[in-house]
Amino acid sequence: MSQSNTKEGDLLIAANEDLSLLADVLVAPYNNAGALVVTRPAANNDPAIYLLVYGAATGSPATVRPMTPNRSVRIVAKGTGNPGDLLVLADGVSVPADKGKVRSKSTLTAGSGTYRLVAIAEEAFVDGQLVKVRPTFGTVTV
Repeated sequence: MSQSNTKEGDLLIAANEDLSLLADVLVAPYNNAGALVVTRPAANNDPAIYLLVYGAATGSPATVRPMTPNRSVRIVAKGTGNPGDLLVLADGVSVPADKGKVRSKSTLTAGSGTYRLVAIAEEAFVDGQLVKVRPTFGTVTV
């Protein structure tokens, strides 16, 4: 059997930034001197494949949940949206406080480009709400 040493469910991965006051945002895997670490996305197209369940101080283990279409999750929303909206990462580059949040593709009006698709909304939402989403992966072009 070649599938040894694999894990299912929530994981403990070292935080590469202070995540101690955060939860319910997306984080991405990065390399730190050969060790797997997580932090909020550094770019708007980073592979934010984990939901931060319990944050942690820098260097301490944070609890993250791998995103999978088999299970809905709730993520902090930026802006408003409707059920069925394709969700991409909020612009954490321009507004660092928005790192790891999601926004509706329909709100992308300025600047065309390709964005990382992270989920589909399963309910209407407003800014700051923990919106129920179905994780998915891909890209969308505006």
